[in-house]
Amino acid sequence: MIKKGFIAGIVTVGIVLALAAFTEKWSYLYFVSGTMGAVSLVLALAYLIDSIVLGSTGTFFSAKKTRKMSRVEDAKRFGAIAVPNILAALIYVAAG
Repeated sequence: MIKKGFIAGIVTVGIVLALAAFTEKWSYLYFVSGTMGAVSLVLALAYLIDSIVLGSTGTFFSAKKTRKMSRVEDAKRFGAIAVPNILAALIYVAAG
């Protein structure tokens, strides 16, 4: 699942790079990729805290045995999405 998240992050950065190259506004790389990375990190942290509070597969009302993916895996996926986006934003800041 981490591999799928990382691929989704790379695709997102690729789309933002294409948009920035097409419009010649490279600040999109900082704002859009940075925002996507920050939102993904917040979601990863929220899923991680949720897994600590509720357990890996439970819900607020009852333990759900049919949940296929644990919250920890969701947190890892969102963290993997955040990595390429934050790296792209940091590279833009360092180069600019």
